[in-house]
Amino acid sequence: MSGSSKSEPGIARLQDDIAALKRDVTSLVEHLKLGAASGAQSAADQFDDGAHRVYHGIAAEGDRVAKVVCRQVEEQPLVALLIALGVGYIGGRLQSR
Repeated sequence: MSGSSKSEPGIARLQDDIAALKRDVTSLVEHLKLGAASGAQSAADQFDDGAHRVYHGIAAEGDRVAKVVCRQVEEQPLVALLIALGVGYIGGRLQSR
């Protein structure tokens, strides 16, 4: 019986160690979840900022090109009309094939 009384405190210590290990692993998993969520949010924010910059850059370039084309049409309306007719003719020919 003395052997079983010596092992009971050892088992109790082992159970306490397992419980502490379980708490530590749970805490570690929660910490990793928070870190992953924070990292994902940061990446999403950076992507969103980049997408906005690209969109605004494309929109600004489109405005600039539209202004240039309008200026060219105002300065040379006959050339613009001939170009439009040529593009329309070529487009029509390509669609009929």
